[in-house]
Amino acid sequence: MVNSVKKILLVDDEKRLLNSMEQRLLLMGFDVMKASSGTRAVEIAKKTQPDMAIVDLKMPDMDGLMTITKLKEIIPDLKTVLLTGYGSKKTKQETKTLGSDYFEKDSMSDLWNLIKGLNSHGNLVVIKPSDTTSQSKKKYLEDHFIPDRINIFSDPHEKSLDQKPSRSNVDSIGRSLGGLPKIIGETSGMQGVRKNIERLAGLDCTIIIQGESGTGKELAARAIHTLSHRKDQRFLAFNSGCFSNDFQFKELLSSIEQSSPHQGLEIPDRMGKGFIGTILLDHFEIIPEKTQCEMLKIIENKTAGYSTDSNKMMLDIRFIIATHQDLKKRVDEGKFNKKLYHQLNAIELMMPSLRERKDDILPLCSYFLSKLNIEFEKDIESFSDEVSSLFLSYPFPGNVRELKHIIERAVILSDSSTIEIRHLPERLSKKIPAPPSPENKQLFTLKEMEKNHILKVIEFTKGNKSKAAEILCISRGALWRKLKQINAEK
Repeated sequence: MVNSVKKILLVDDEKRLLNSMEQRLLLMGFDVMKASSGTRAVEIAKKTQPDMAIVDLKMPDMDGLMTITKLKEIIPDLKTVLLTGYGSKKTKQETKTLGSDYFEKDSMSDLWNLIKGLNSHGNLVVIKPSDTTSQSKKKYLEDHFIPDRINIFSDPHEKSLDQKPSRSNVDSIGRSLGGLPKIIGETSGMQGVRKNIERLAGLDCTIIIQGESGTGKELAARAIHTLSHRKDQRFLAFNSGCFSNDFQFKELLSSIEQSSPHQGLEIPDRMGKGFIGTILLDHFEIIPEKTQCEMLKIIENKTAGYSTDSNKMMLDIRFIIATHQDLKKRVDEGKFNKKLYHQLNAIELMMPSLRERKDDILPLCSYFLSKLNIEFEKDIESFSDEVSSLFLSYPFPGNVRELKHIIERAVILSDSSTIEIRHLPERLSKKIPAPPSPENKQLFTLKEMEKNHILKVIEFTKGNKSKAAEILCISRGALWRKLKQINAEK
């Protein structure tokens, strides 16, 4: 073991992997600090001066390479090691340019030997990508210095053997696209979304994903990227509202910081001659006018200019546009660049609101509960009937994101095996129907009330089940199943 305790900073947005690596390193005698983003890692590094940082390659706010750059600004003599599951000459060359050592996942034992001898190697950074590895590389990491009881997978999406299984099988709820994070839903709308994602992934064209806030537009964009031929390249997601002018948009494309508001940007060697990958521009409807003009030039020429007109970066980018507004309508209103809209020539993917897919609410609840049980080390089994009924009637203006946050809050507050009304936000608990008035002596169960209401709607529509399903805000298939159950109980 090492002669002296070394401080190690773990940086990863995947909590499961973060905790697993922490266990390994603690047993090796290191002091461990954790950060869930590159930005947070930089803050911690400034305060603690770690001897080593293990950094995930791809994170939402700042990728591993940029994190290394910023960490080296704090600790100039920092040594680095790049750990990758996708070995390539280009990656190896970029690593050398950064003054880093290079390891592939197949040589994990060599890496752990290096970490073991950290005291003789000074400061060290290990970049650990969170990308799902290929099937051939899904195996346990070899380590001769850690007890056999600790198991870590090379694929961070795999579950550790010592992890307590959730009561609900998460994988059986959602349908995965080639190992992607689950896209939950069996309604006709979500089945169509999955089919369109698979189809659009094979087309290297611009895509506009339209849907209300919280419907999963970024999840769909990441799925398209991961299923496309660009899956081994970079995926960057940005909020378009952050750009105040065209210069900042150029800065986005190179993913490097501007040293001064009046100085040109330098293109580092690690960027090569251009950016290759997928860029998601969220909230695209509010992109500033100047940035719209710059975007138009970039799409037309496939180049981005920097300090001078002669200094151009060739681009091989797939743009995915996310918006909760109709861009065509904004063009007609004079609020969006008409030339840019037509230049995009994009295929549209519509994300349905949660109100349009009510049959997916309870499966989503089970999925989130299973994940949050693991995250917060809880053992909550289910939702009360009252909570389930309330979820089915609540309009969810924030869609899936709001549902997840509500369940997360309930899991944190719950001290029992069931999520109750008291665990929900006050705005939801106020939606509970008032009890029957005293003069109404006949009381019904929720099941009986649902049955009576369905039959009244069927009578109102004169047997038109499509119209009845629309009024009830459920799919025709769900209505058919409920009617079948009602008939069976007669």
